[in-house]
Amino acid sequence: MKKIIIFCLFFSTFIKLSAQNFDYSINDRYNWDEKPTMHLLNKAFDSSSAICVYDERQATYKSEGKDLDVFYTFHKIFYIRDDRGIELLNKLYIPINPGSDLARVQLRVIYKNGRVNNIDSASIKNIDNEGKQYAIFAIDGLEKGCELEYMYKIKYPLFLFDSELFQFDSYPCQESKFSLITPSYLRFQAKGYNGMNVSKDSLIGETRIISGYAKDILQLEKEKYAYRRQYLKRIDFKLSYNLNSSPNTRLYTWKELAKKIFANYTERNEKEVKALESFISRLNLPQNYEPVKQIMFIEEYIKTNINYDSKLIGEDVGLLDKVINTKSANLEGICKLYCGVFDRAGINYQMVFPSNRTDYPIDEELEYWNRIDEVLFYFPVTGKFITPTDIELRYPFIPYYLADSRGLFLKGTTIGNFRTAIGAFGEIKMEPFAQHAHNMELDISFKPELDSIAIKCAQIFRGYGAHNIRPVYTFLSKEKQDEVTHELIKPIVKSTNITNTKIENILLSDGGLENKPLIVYGEATSSELLENAGKKILLKIGELIGPQVEMYQENARQLPVELDYPHALNRRMILHIPEGYTIENSKDLLFDVSHKVNNEIDMGFVTRYSQKGNEIEIIIEETYLHTKYPIEQFPIFQKVINASADFNKVVLVLSKN
Repeated sequence: MKKIIIFCLFFSTFIKLSAQNFDYSINDRYNWDEKPTMHLLNKAFDSSSAICVYDERQATYKSEGKDLDVFYTFHKIFYIRDDRGIELLNKLYIPINPGSDLARVQLRVIYKNGRVNNIDSASIKNIDNEGKQYAIFAIDGLEKGCELEYMYKIKYPLFLFDSELFQFDSYPCQESKFSLITPSYLRFQAKGYNGMNVSKDSLIGETRIISGYAKDILQLEKEKYAYRRQYLKRIDFKLSYNLNSSPNTRLYTWKELAKKIFANYTERNEKEVKALESFISRLNLPQNYEPVKQIMFIEEYIKTNINYDSKLIGEDVGLLDKVINTKSANLEGICKLYCGVFDRAGINYQMVFPSNRTDYPIDEELEYWNRIDEVLFYFPVTGKFITPTDIELRYPFIPYYLADSRGLFLKGTTIGNFRTAIGAFGEIKMEPFAQHAHNMELDISFKPELDSIAIKCAQIFRGYGAHNIRPVYTFLSKEKQDEVTHELIKPIVKSTNITNTKIENILLSDGGLENKPLIVYGEATSSELLENAGKKILLKIGELIGPQVEMYQENARQLPVELDYPHALNRRMILHIPEGYTIENSKDLLFDVSHKVNNEIDMGFVTRYSQKGNEIEIIIEETYLHTKYPIEQFPIFQKVINASADFNKVVLVLSKN
């Protein structure tokens, strides 16, 4: 993990592939064809605004004096079809990492008539964007039907892990090549994902080469309800053997990582032990508590009394005595504190390094340490987790994007007097469907003049549905809290005149094991939801469920459906019909769009109603039982989503008897 593994250097870089066969040639030239010709284009890309015709990247590990550096050559050719393509490519950004050195850059535009426009690289500008450095080129002279070609080389300090991405949302690519070239004594392992072809390393003379390629890479656009990054074509690589020093020892393994991190967080010097004892005495942990209550007590005390700040830097900010004395901690410091308290309290725990469902996942086969970036604590006695860095979450809830994934579990063990950990991958389960909801209770009655309605609204949030809202009522001022309360109710009642607001179960701890519902209550009078049509009244009943997403797309779906968490959206409306009126179109309230597995709805939008006298009860049950639905089920998912949008448009017609 970037913040945890301080003994490795990680830098962003560029790579090299090959299109139809693995290419083991070593290409140190830094020139291109003097007389370029236009390329043939794949007809499958005829609708694309720009096409990457050629994408070649070569990473070469080479000694210069006593240092081993990495030299990257980057070569791309684009065809530009229309104005959007020009807009996409009229600027070239080159990331400049600390310690890197950008060599000469070549850029040119090739036109349909054969004319070549060489662009002066002296126009380069250096910019800072949110702390990241870039060299930027403005590229003039682009037009429809031309090709843009550029090539540059960058020298980097040694790094042992890297990843290269070869698929984008703005354009497809016809041919991509990759080469990793190292001295014979360094053996890297590389792996391609989502259809990237990667060879094993080949020894040619005193050089090792890994080659890769892909052809006709489609652009992968962003889609609603999808985590796109995990499906992109990419190559990861890492150093696995140094044959000069230990030819039979695999380097940078998950086992080694587990040992290093466990030792870093559980070994304490005398000052740290003394500070920990003082902290434990102030903690005053009740000894008669069962394990779950002890875990919850410790988490609440630390999150209430220690300020976590990921940006804290300094040689001693991770020391336990410094954390306890200053009441501030970075990631290393806060993890050390939890480990110390759990050890002292005799609580069995395991540190866990989880995959992020919204990003590139951790691979059990390729020990890519740079993917390790988050920490959880797992308790075998309960099978649950806590997150040490998210102060708004409480046991057993962790960030939704880390749940329903896999992670590296550090299982502590003792050999004689020596403590260490064994790394093993396991499941990180999501809290069950029943724990998460955004429900609603509405009571709707007509004012005597029949020109407006009075609405009593209760929004009921549970689990992850509440976790983004509760911190408002903990950390913000009363004025800001009231603003948020009104913003939650206003889209439902279509009015700014909201009264009698009330919030229940606002404590962060209310969202923990008991998972008390966060209830936001308010009343309002609204005329916007009514229209008069002669002797009839039109009630926009559907708008009372709030704005809904619509899903219509021209292109075929590319990615499976993925949700933040499983959840229900159940609404109950009580509508009081005015005396002397009846509803003409009550059947319009009926919807049944669902998908069942073993006779259980795993996604659906289902409604029903019943009437007693002048009171009609409307029940709306919207269900998403899982976090992921395969692409084959996208059509029914789309229908469910659109059913809620269609209900949003329902207007009841009330006619006078």
